[in-house]
Amino acid sequence: MQRARSIRVAAFITAAALLASACGDDESTDDADAESATEETVADTEEAEATDAESASDTTAAEDTDAPAAELTATVGVVGPKSGVAPHYFVDSLRGFELAVPIVEERYGVTLEIIEADDEGSPEVASREVQRLLNEEEVDALLGPAQSGPALQVAEIIQRAGRPWLLSVAAADQILAEDIDPNWGFRFQNTNQQAIDVTADLLFEEGNTVGIFYSAEGYGQSNLESMKATAEARGQEIAAEEGFEPGTPDLTSAVRRMQDAGVNSVFFAVSNGSDIATLVKAMEQVGFEPTTKIATVTIQNEFTDLATPEQWDGIQIPDPRDLTGESYAGLMATYEETYGEPPLVGAAVYPSYSAALAYGQAVAAAGDATDYDGVRLALEGIEELDVNGRVFESPFATDRTIYDNSAASWYIHIFDENGEIVSIGHPG
Repeated sequence: MQRARSIRVAAFITAAALLASACGDDESTDDADAESATEETVADTEEAEATDAESASDTTAAEDTDAPAAELTATVGVVGPKSGVAPHYFVDSLRGFELAVPIVEERYGVTLEIIEADDEGSPEVASREVQRLLNEEEVDALLGPAQSGPALQVAEIIQRAGRPWLLSVAAADQILAEDIDPNWGFRFQNTNQQAIDVTADLLFEEGNTVGIFYSAEGYGQSNLESMKATAEARGQEIAAEEGFEPGTPDLTSAVRRMQDAGVNSVFFAVSNGSDIATLVKAMEQVGFEPTTKIATVTIQNEFTDLATPEQWDGIQIPDPRDLTGESYAGLMATYEETYGEPPLVGAAVYPSYSAALAYGQAVAAAGDATDYDGVRLALEGIEELDVNGRVFESPFATDRTIYDNSAASWYIHIFDENGEIVSIGHPG
């Protein structure tokens, strides 16, 4: 059984708050004086002490409005592919959560302890590990699984268990049904459908023939099905679709079939940047040059290390976060300062960080991490969530997702010649 571990990144929390809370009043009584005091003097003394105590109580209450009310502890199970083909999703989910731990403790007086669980990227293993966390470790909340396939597998288990469920990376819409009551899930990542709506506006411009490359796992298949449903609802068609297993070394044949279908507008529904690098390399080899190329933020993982400026030229990345803004980019800088390396998947860091902040705020409001209904209601009732300077107002008031469906609020990004992400504003 793995023990909850203290978070090393919390070392910079100051001791001042602890010292302040530990300080008390020393009282001494002179026995000789007490024996010689008259009843009247004793009564006066008691009245004065009562007045002082009341004043002290008022002062303490005033101080408590500005500081965390109590020291609370919550245990969170973090689930993801620590081993397997995509360990970066687990690492960056975990580290994103860790980065928020000292802030949660300082801001809300809540200590978050983490128990890790390796689902190996397997739905079956995820089911076993989630049940272990719930039944043996008795965690107060769950973060993950990080991938859509495992998350889909455990959704019913977690909903039945009735523990707060923080979805930070997995984006498949089917993971979290909106009509469940009570609903224990809270998304800190946009859903596939939200991304699809924005992406479809770019893909299906007049005169475009659309094709989709997708990775043959939960993320890619969910994006494919969502885009097909969206196209049908809009009266549009997808001319070609090509799926492949993650890590496939040569995708030339798939690219040729896409080219032969007359496609000039491509969507990369692929869960990691290394596979997209394999695709664009094959596209360059066969001379396939679509005018529109759309990817998701998952392209950031290793893509520019494996591709060339000519290969990434023209690729657009819609995202609900400004990837160059202080809230997001500032957190990525903090990550690098803390861990000595940049994140491979910033799209896993930011939502996990957001989830930790929201959960800590809710535990403080409920007053007890084991009051699961209270924590759930507190999450639903959050009025403001400050994520590194970006404030989300009533993020879960109308649905279970922190981001909204308005394309106008999203950002379009491209890579510059040096492989750096550049925001070019909102769609349209």
